[in-house]
Parts: sequence; structure tokens; C-alpha cells
Amino acid sequence: MVREAQGRILKFLSFVNWSVLTLAVLATLAGAVICLLTWPFPQVADDGGGLTDVWIATEMGAGVAVFAAIATWLTDKRHPAFWIAELALAVAVIIALYYGISSR
Repeated sequence: MVREAQGRILKFLSFVNWSVLTLAVLATLAGAVICLLTWPFPQVADDGGGLTDVWIATEMGAGVAVFAAIATWLTDKRHPAFWIAELALAVAVIIALYYGISSR
């Protein structure tokens, strides 16, 4: 009974990890495309702080993607240290959400 519950929790954590990883990679790629498209046009980059915010959000997305990849790998391998990676991923997501909400 306990093993079955642990298996369900690990499956749910794996699903959440894969979802966060997918969203973080897509957001990072979108931010990178925006930065690369505006790079040749310095007048767009100098027009307000919007590009700086996009650049910082892209870097944060890449960081969250790295944490999500590590947490996903450790969870799928059922490594004993996967809880540390889950905690680090949760902190990274909270920091990214806080930055996103506070920068608006």
C-alpha cells in the first residue's frame, strides 16, 4: 500500500517536472528569438527597458529549465537525492514567478 502511494507520488512529480521543463524551454526559446531578432536594431533595444526585461526573463527561464532537467532526471532515475532537486526546482519557480509578477 505504501509502495503504491510512493509510486503515484513519483509519477505525479515526474509529470510536473516534465511540464515545468517543457514550459521553461519554450519560454526560453521564445525569449531568445525575441532577443536575437531585435539585436541588429539598436534603436529598438534603446527604446525603453523592455529588451532588458526580456533578456533577464530569458536567463531566468534557462535557469529554471536547467533545474527542471536535473529534477526530472533524478526523479525518473529514482535517485535518493531527488527531493533536494525538487526543492531547488520549487525555489527556482517561485523566484521566476516573483520576478515576473514584480516586474510588471
